[in-house]
Amino acid sequence: MAVAGAIIGAVFGGWMNDKFGRRKSIIMADFLFFIGAIVMAVAPAPWVIIIGRILVGLGVGMASVTSPLYISEASPARIKGALVSTNGLLITGGQFLSYLINLAFTKA
Repeated sequence: MAVAGAIIGAVFGGWMNDKFGRRKSIIMADFLFFIGAIVMAVAPAPWVIIIGRILVGLGVGMASVTSPLYISEASPARIKGALVSTNGLLITGGQFLSYLINLAFTKA
């Protein structure tokens, strides 16, 4: 469900960037992360966890559109490519690391 939320969040993230600006879009994505985490933490039933995952997914989608754009606009021209590439590398590196940790716990 988080992936479905991320797809929708990416679509709305692009629109929000144009309408409200990068800073407000990032703040909205952070707010969705926070609310989604709270919803999942206090979930009394599985369907509430699904709602929380959708909210977190919306935040992920919005942030994945807005953050590289904001980094590229705010950074000096001489290091712009390096900063945006580092952002992508750290995201994919973190995903890879989480898969390795999950692999380590498959026999636990």
